[in-house]
Amino acid sequence: MATTINRLRQRVLSLSFLCCVGLAQAELAERSVESATWRFEFNNDVFFGKDNQISSGLSLQRHSAVAESWDALGGIGRWGRVFPTLTKEGLVYRSGIAVTQVIQTPEDLTRSDLIEDDVPYAGALTFHSSWYAFSDEEFRGFDVVVGVVGPPALAEQTQELVHKLIDATDPKGWDNQLATEPVLNLTYMRKKKIWKLGDPAGISFDAAVGGEGGLGNLFTHAGASLEMRLGRNMAKGFMSMPNPIGLDVYHMASLKPVYPEKASFYASLVLRGHLFAHNIFLDGNTFHDSHSVDKEPLVGQVVGGLHYERRRWGIHFNGLITADTVNSKKSSAAEHGERLGTIVIEWRF
Repeated sequence: MATTINRLRQRVLSLSFLCCVGLAQAELAERSVESATWRFEFNNDVFFGKDNQISSGLSLQRHSAVAESWDALGGIGRWGRVFPTLTKEGLVYRSGIAVTQVIQTPEDLTRSDLIEDDVPYAGALTFHSSWYAFSDEEFRGFDVVVGVVGPPALAEQTQELVHKLIDATDPKGWDNQLATEPVLNLTYMRKKKIWKLGDPAGISFDAAVGGEGGLGNLFTHAGASLEMRLGRNMAKGFMSMPNPIGLDVYHMASLKPVYPEKASFYASLVLRGHLFAHNIFLDGNTFHDSHSVDKEPLVGQVVGGLHYERRRWGIHFNGLITADTVNSKKSSAAEHGERLGTIVIEWRF
């Protein structure tokens, strides 16, 4: 009887040990792999006390968990393997989807007539599907955008509702908005870390250079950027940029920090330049005769941000300022560049 009890005790202890090992391995795996993430981005110029050009942008995004192969993502995520350069040894893979709305208005919202020397009323409602591969050293991504510009984008209804709720000026000129037009855009982006300093578990700094190009009737453009971060216990990989009008690849190319159970806090500064061949918000409709303005083809941009991330959630604040986007000599608006504030909230599960 004693022998039987001892054997039973040994089996219970062995089983307990195996369970503990299994739980530890599961915990380790969970900590080392970035989870699927929902991300909500709100952009508005009210943070800078203005209300013209790009007035507001909203996006709701979902990014898959990090995977070791495209096939492991399943669904449309596995389509990433068909895009050139997105498959390479040493990279991990992620896919994302996003729904976005963008609203643009001229400066004088009290006028119901067409304001020919200011930007047109315009709204866009778009759906994005992105695929990207990355490590702590490099990033490669591709984005497909489909959507609509014009009344079906519901920009008029959204702005009128918000302005009514906050008791702001009722916009009178939406009858002059760009006509209904389907939009299709393709965007490709690359980034490369060029500098890393400090202790990733403590205070560290990194810098990355990047480039992207877009082709379509929403935007046709090329751009270059320098991204810098400084902070404590920062996530590895690359930070996500505010993307109010869908110029870039929507992405969340982050890997867990050294101490995922501790908070990450960092500041960022991004210097960018875009060369535009076509911008539907300024050039007007592609397939209709519509209002347009004389745009500046080369636009510089500065983005500063503060970021706080926990294991399951994060919040990001960014301010975006651009050089003139329209020809100041041919525009009656007081503001000729964009100034937008951004709040991003994310949940990981």
